[in-house]
Amino acid sequence: MGSFEYLESMAQFSQAMMLLADSDPWRFVETLMVIGKVAVGLGFVVFIHELGHFLAAKTFGVRCDKFYVGFDVPIRIGPIHLPRTLGKFQWGETEYGIGIIPLGGYVKMLGQDDDPRNAQEEAERTRLEQGPDAPLDPRSYPAKPVWQRMIIISAGVVLNLVSAVFLAAGAYYLGVPYAPSVVGTVNAGGPAWQAGLQPGDQILRGGSDGQDDPNLRFTDLMTGVVVHGFKSKGQPLEVPVDRGGNKVVLEPVPSPRYDQSGKLHLLGFTGDRSTQLTKPAISPSSPLASQSIDLDAGDRIVAVDDQALPVDQRFGQPLAAELLKRLQARWNQTVKLTIERSKSASNANDSTEPLQKLDVTLPPVPQRTLGIGFAMGPVTAVRSDSAGQAAGSKAGDLITAIDGNKIEDALRVPEIFAGSSGRSVVFTVQRVDGDTKEQVEIQVQSPAQPVFDGRSIQGSGELSLGGIGVAFAVDSLVTWVDPQRVAAGQIQVGDRLLQYRWAPTQDQTEATQDYLNVKLLTKAEEIDSFHNVVFFQELLQSLPLGSKLACHFNRDGKTISADLQVLESLNSFSTDQRDLLLAGLTQTHRTTDWTKALSLGLWETKRRFEEVLGFLRLLFTGRVGMGGVAGPVKLFDFAAQEASEGTSRLLIFLTMLSANLAILNFLPIPALDGGHMLFLTFEAIRGKPLNEELQVRLTMAGVLGLLTLMAFVILKDIYSYVG
Repeated sequence: MGSFEYLESMAQFSQAMMLLADSDPWRFVETLMVIGKVAVGLGFVVFIHELGHFLAAKTFGVRCDKFYVGFDVPIRIGPIHLPRTLGKFQWGETEYGIGIIPLGGYVKMLGQDDDPRNAQEEAERTRLEQGPDAPLDPRSYPAKPVWQRMIIISAGVVLNLVSAVFLAAGAYYLGVPYAPSVVGTVNAGGPAWQAGLQPGDQILRGGSDGQDDPNLRFTDLMTGVVVHGFKSKGQPLEVPVDRGGNKVVLEPVPSPRYDQSGKLHLLGFTGDRSTQLTKPAISPSSPLASQSIDLDAGDRIVAVDDQALPVDQRFGQPLAAELLKRLQARWNQTVKLTIERSKSASNANDSTEPLQKLDVTLPPVPQRTLGIGFAMGPVTAVRSDSAGQAAGSKAGDLITAIDGNKIEDALRVPEIFAGSSGRSVVFTVQRVDGDTKEQVEIQVQSPAQPVFDGRSIQGSGELSLGGIGVAFAVDSLVTWVDPQRVAAGQIQVGDRLLQYRWAPTQDQTEATQDYLNVKLLTKAEEIDSFHNVVFFQELLQSLPLGSKLACHFNRDGKTISADLQVLESLNSFSTDQRDLLLAGLTQTHRTTDWTKALSLGLWETKRRFEEVLGFLRLLFTGRVGMGGVAGPVKLFDFAAQEASEGTSRLLIFLTMLSANLAILNFLPIPALDGGHMLFLTFEAIRGKPLNEELQVRLTMAGVLGLLTLMAFVILKDIYSYVG
């Protein structure tokens, strides 16, 4: 790391610490504890690796001059000389210490130095007498047989893998909390939607390989999907799911449509949540937040309109998917929620304390709108074996009317269709077949209860006719303007939305910065295939009422600008979850049997080892670019995120890191353990060492290459945070 990057990162870190200290002393202490746990954890992984080298060297009688975690290199910034170590001491013939650069560690053995600049000096130290033909010191590394040097070089990797098993075993003994791979919202028209994935399904496998796992973590599931996309673009992914105790195998095709860069292939769904409310219980930007609704963090919703939510036997609690199904069925009505609440907030998580039941009335939530409507886009997908397919709906159809009523605003079509629940509905469709246009009427029976498929805030959003398996796009052409909400002439039917940007007041910025990414939302976004009208409409639902959006439209080839205000709709209501904020669904994988824990530790290490190998294979074959590589800054960030979830989660992360370190260190690159093993293998086959000058040159090339790579990933990490 260069001096500028080092100082800049330290300045940002110091500023963050001061802000935390000023805002919340306890949060500051918790942050310091997390940082301490991460530092100890990462240092432990490096320590174990170097300990392997050290113990093997001592076993074979090699003199070790230094044992360091971190590198004790001199650092000079102008006239300032930073200390080389954070601490050191001498014990016997070895100096033990912690270097100032926390990017690894090393064991300095007599006759072995990875710095080519010290080659001549080290060679002289290794000889018992002066002269190139003088005998080697019997305690030097080069004096040992090839097989002993191979063991010394490989001992770090071996000990890393052994320690990984025990780290993971300890994590499972403590209990590893995780988000299970249960489906929450399925985005209308997406790959998962087309394949028939449903809310509440539990996915049992995240990739093309491996066995079904009832404890599959949602993060591992998503990793498996992304890796499959890199390996087999455009190919179906076999997805076995547990649906109400029955196993169903689906074959969605991951798509890059939900990734703005177009590199990650995803399926288009989110994980499920619990029915327990978070803090705050209602979104602060919601119109319900200003009403006196008796909902608190920790409350668990157990019934809607006196109908109890079913308890999912897999998790021992109701799932959000069931709650949302009932809320969506009454999207435009007032509902009664029955909640369970701990009698004392301090014991909210005490399962032994009796709970009190309360009834809370929750009114419908008006949609937020700018007072304009948009045109229907074509049907983008029809789900197989759906009522829409049976009725004759096809991709490319343009729905122009419902029951003879012309569609004025495509954004309201899901609600209009939901209003016809339980009866036959006729769609007027414009269909193009080659050069021929025809008008077709499609009759379909709507579901008995209103259904609303998921809308994507990830981008590339579509809407659907809920329950019959027909998804459609929304065009950016304005087809309706509310004359009471939009000034005359400001926006006209026929204008096309080009760009939008939230322009919050200072009060809105201060009020929302804790739960909205103000910096991101105030960036101007052009309407495109990713940031489309559905994405735009969903974005409105998170903004405070009264917010101003600076919008640009195309009118007859000219660009016009208009500042539009976020208002409550007079006839449209939120079809999602009424701005309730629900806690994530979590489960704990725990065993109190150490034999079972060690078995799980071995399984976890094997899986992480295979994951790292698979990623390197994708990297070296060019299927994954350098954008997928993380450096030490992000590594520390990832570790901190896991540590904040508990010690066991940090141990699982360290298991992955140990497997990572073992593999990367054994790559056949000079200056790494794998490079040394390559030289030793050559020596064993040839009967004498590789030419010393050639070894120095190769080692220098390896060091320069590694330094260049390290500088690249560090700068990349910093840019991802600063930029």
